[in-house]
Amino acid sequence: MPRQTDEERLAALNERMGRLQRQIRTIKSREKDQARRIDARRKIIAGALALEHFAKSPGSEFGETMFRLLDRYVRPEERVLFDFLPQREASSDSAAA
Repeated sequence: MPRQTDEERLAALNERMGRLQRQIRTIKSREKDQARRIDARRKIIAGALALEHFAKSPGSEFGETMFRLLDRYVRPEERVLFDFLPQREASSDSAAA
């Protein structure tokens, strides 16, 4: 069996390193996607619980705080998602964004 030259060994190692780097990127990407899915699910559950509590106790301190926060921060084009919020016109700043 002929012995590999340094150039051939270096080329083989570079190829192997490229494969390993792709595998590392794939695994990291999967982990990042999983973390994003978990975070989204957590937010969905927390939001559903908050809306349920608000629907049952709108006059509570929590309900009043939630209403103020939603009224202040929900964008005009998304206010239709919350039928209890007064509708507002989209400002020119929102339309440009």
